[in-house]
Amino acid sequence: MANNQDPRNIFVNQRSNYSDGKQEQPRDRQPQRETPVSNTPKDDYATRVEEMKRLASKYEREGEGQLVKDIVNNVIEQKARGNLTNEQLIAFAKRVTPLLNAEQRSRLNGLLEELLKL
Repeated sequence: MANNQDPRNIFVNQRSNYSDGKQEQPRDRQPQRETPVSNTPKDDYATRVEEMKRLASKYEREGEGQLVKDIVNNVIEQKARGNLTNEQLIAFAKRVTPLLNAEQRSRLNGLLEELLKL
């Protein structure tokens, strides 16, 4: 999944490092699972929903500052690997913007400007 070019999933690697608010080793360094994981769309959706719930809980505890730090670090890492372009960042922001209020949009635009400079 590291080569996923879908801008909606640019933080998938970051999400995979967290479980119940504790940072784990990246999945590629963990031993193989004993039970096979089903790849049906329903299971994939349920897994993503659970990941989003864990992330929401984590950042509710740690705050917006930690979220911004994690986003910046992830963008730097993904750009260095060549897995993320400025166009993908812009596309992601355009998809997220309608879900935000005016204050959140303003903060996102400021963050986006900084991320495009990296």
